[in-house]
Amino acid sequence: MAVAQYSEGAVRAGLPVTVVVDIARQLEVPVDDVLGWMHMPARTWARRKQAGVLDVFESDRVARLARLVRRASAVVGGLPEARSWLTTPQRSLGRRRPFDVASTEVGADEVFALLGRIEHGVF
Repeated sequence: MAVAQYSEGAVRAGLPVTVVVDIARQLEVPVDDVLGWMHMPARTWARRKQAGVLDVFESDRVARLARLVRRASAVVGGLPEARSWLTTPQRSLGRRRPFDVASTEVGADEVFALLGRIEHGVF
């Protein structure tokens, strides 16, 4: 199953809450881990599930995570390898997991830069 790519318009309109469940399934992590990554409290998640859509900021975070999973898959050799790489502490990230580091925009930039170095053989 390929990781979805979301347009700017779809993000602005609000992605369906099912994308959170889909990405958790693809990463083989609990939905609560993705919600924590998104900095979304359980009460907010309950409201979003009722409404059926995420707000623009939450949608943007999910789109960033999907983009990260797609990029990692392309660089390290596929979704299973990306899943492993994203959830394993990396020396280049201060022995933190890329998944955790990328939960902020600044951290995501670090992880994308690391993937670029890996892709070009510069460690």
